[in-house]
Amino acid sequence: MAAGGKTTSTERLLDIIRGKGKGETGARAPAASPQAGGSAGEGQAAAASAIPKVKGARLASLASKASRPVRPPKGGGAGLVVGVDIGPDSLRLARVSQSGGRSRLLGVARIPYSANEHPDSPGFAGFLASELRKFAGNAKGTECWSLISSAKAELWHVLIPKVPRGQIQEAVFWTVKREKQFDEREFVLDFEVQGEVMDKGQPKLSIMVYLAPRKQVEELKALFGRAGIKLAGATISPIAIQTLFRSRWIDAGSKTYAHLYVGRNWSRIDIFIDDNIVLSRGIKAGTNSMVEALMENYNMMGRGGANISMPGDSVINLQLDDETLLAPATPRALTVEQAKHVLRAKLLGQGMAAGEAGGELSEQDVLRMIRPAVERLVRQVERTFEYHTTTMGKDRVEKIFFSGEICTNQLLIDFIHSQLGIAHQLLDPLAPGGQAGVNAAASMDPSDRLDYNLVVALGLSNNTITPNLLYTFKDKEKQRQLKRVDLVVFLGFLAAVALLGGIFFWQQTVIGSRQAELQVQQGRLAQFVPQATEEELLKWAQKVNEKNKQLKRAAKIFESLAVFKELSELTPSEVRIVTLDMEYGADLPEAKATSKKPTKASTTRAPRLLILDGVVLGSPENYELVLTSFLIRLENSKLFGLPIIHKRSVEEFSTSGSVLRFTVHINMV
Repeated sequence: MAAGGKTTSTERLLDIIRGKGKGETGARAPAASPQAGGSAGEGQAAAASAIPKVKGARLASLASKASRPVRPPKGGGAGLVVGVDIGPDSLRLARVSQSGGRSRLLGVARIPYSANEHPDSPGFAGFLASELRKFAGNAKGTECWSLISSAKAELWHVLIPKVPRGQIQEAVFWTVKREKQFDEREFVLDFEVQGEVMDKGQPKLSIMVYLAPRKQVEELKALFGRAGIKLAGATISPIAIQTLFRSRWIDAGSKTYAHLYVGRNWSRIDIFIDDNIVLSRGIKAGTNSMVEALMENYNMMGRGGANISMPGDSVINLQLDDETLLAPATPRALTVEQAKHVLRAKLLGQGMAAGEAGGELSEQDVLRMIRPAVERLVRQVERTFEYHTTTMGKDRVEKIFFSGEICTNQLLIDFIHSQLGIAHQLLDPLAPGGQAGVNAAASMDPSDRLDYNLVVALGLSNNTITPNLLYTFKDKEKQRQLKRVDLVVFLGFLAAVALLGGIFFWQQTVIGSRQAELQVQQGRLAQFVPQATEEELLKWAQKVNEKNKQLKRAAKIFESLAVFKELSELTPSEVRIVTLDMEYGADLPEAKATSKKPTKASTTRAPRLLILDGVVLGSPENYELVLTSFLIRLENSKLFGLPIIHKRSVEEFSTSGSVLRFTVHINMV
């Protein structure tokens, strides 16, 4: 069951394949099966732990001799990144330098757990801290990325209408809520916009969505917190594999390609288009299915069973002769652990004594015995490809990458290739002489190198190319808005600086022009002979003051005549002035000067008020128009201030009939 108790999309896909129902025709892809994990217990380490290793504990440290370009993050490289894969049997680490748009693998390591140091032990946080310090040192700015188990995680695609960026989060949330009805207190929702697509003629946004248990995320953060390490990122295995391709560490060489991971109990098939994961589903078939097929066929041989043959192969006579059947020999039978050992010995080239059960089998014999399990796996892959092509309407898968320890057997891969009929390649980031250029890995077996696939992907991770459960789309949107606010503030600051700078330069220009004018005036002043003295300037100032006083007295005397003349020019023919009053207030003394020298008392002229009482003649319809025109003329006069109407009414005159009588108060300028 999926998050929230709903049927998973993988189960719906299986129903479609079995013909039980109709599939979705949109861009939505089936999700990865809950058990099809690849991290922290169900990842690449799962295959390694499926069959016990015969090699002792070891620590491998590799230095890369070449660096490969990665897609530059939007904020520059992440510096030093340490990938941490907490597997069921060992701790895997990878250290990658990301700077200047390039990545360089600095080393990888595998530390097996002891009896007292395992993920469930109380002291595991101290063990993790110690090993990380040994591996990465105390370099400042180091980021750590890790995996959570994908056992209860789910990944699929949805289509939403093309909406503004600020509304994407809301649209995705309610779309997912409607489909899964998950509890956001129990699951972390994250998603990635993978571009615009056309759906039934309408532009829509294709969104990769995944859910992960919040408890697992919090427990992983708490573990690193107890170890004194800040965890920068956490993701699930399908997304980690996507990072290998997005970082250009692995060149896909095709637009549409797939990745098949063969694990212990489950396998996982991922399909990518332009380095974007579009489909991920689990397959309930893995190395344990092959072990069961080997044990069943071998034990059938031990019981004197019939000939065992596979379609298209020559018959292998596994029936014992009469003498052997009559001999008092130990019954030929394999246990599960023995079958695992045979599978590893014959297909992965590990040592095995000839006298052990199954030691007499050849590599081809083992492949024939496990063929039914392999064919079931291939059929699931083919049905997934068919769903991708027919139901989802996508292009045909052009290439497939294999990972998982068992996939290092060339005969097995050749058989799967013969069934699928498409180009294939081993997903090996540490391949000697490969695109990664890690030649120091030549001493490692291919099966050992594949153990580091996920941890190398974690080392290549950053928030630009890797969806992060600790830094979801919601967090990125908040950060984007904060950056936008910061940008607005910064631009405002720059504008203020530019404005103040402009004012400063303008003032400097004004000061320069004033100084130039001062120099000109000083030059003109120097031409006067004799030179003006302070006493002469005071005399001239006194004469000017006397002249101003004379002009003011004359203005006061002739002010009434000026008012009459101005009114005669401004009054329309339809307006008659009945009375005109001018009120003068007493002149007020000015504020005393701050100078200690005695000065003559000066006065400030009091405000004066002109009161007009008049009538408007003519047609009653034009009363308001004529009066308004008259008031505007008064307001525009240089002698009068703003006219204020104190009274206005229609009255009957014996001589003129109906008139509009008004009273206006006007302040004199």
